[in-house]
Amino acid sequence: MRRLSVCLLCWSRRRVQVVLRVRVRVERRDGKLSAVYSGVVGTGFSGRRPEILIPHGFIDALRLEEVSRPVPASKISGGGTAIPLVRYEGAVRVYVDAGDRVEGPVASDVLVSEAARYVLLNDRLVQGLKIVVIDPVEGLWCFRDELGRKVRKGL
Repeated sequence: MRRLSVCLLCWSRRRVQVVLRVRVRVERRDGKLSAVYSGVVGTGFSGRRPEILIPHGFIDALRLEEVSRPVPASKISGGGTAIPLVRYEGAVRVYVDAGDRVEGPVASDVLVSEAARYVLLNDRLVQGLKIVVIDPVEGLWCFRDELGRKVRKGL
């Protein structure tokens, strides 16, 4: 099985590193359970709705089947391969926590993948959280209303 995360890695001479990560709090839509993750801002991970991709091993804490029925889904990888997923429609609210500021909530679908190694935020979710990517390789970003005034460093 192919790894969905391959296209989101940057090669350096000494190691492979994820480029831009932010702290996100994912809360079930009923507000009963939540979890905090380090999420990759997935430039190029697109969708019609806000989506957060969560590796299968990370998902148990949220017990999403209590608020949404899982349905089979898929995404096409950069190489054109269909990646099998499970979708929980509208199951969560997502917040980004920058330490001095929290943005959200943004209602989001959850995609679960056994192949994924990282939590990924799609472009619609990034837009809803008002994140502007300044430099994805250096991990620099800001909120939309801070553009030109403040630069933040990812995790």
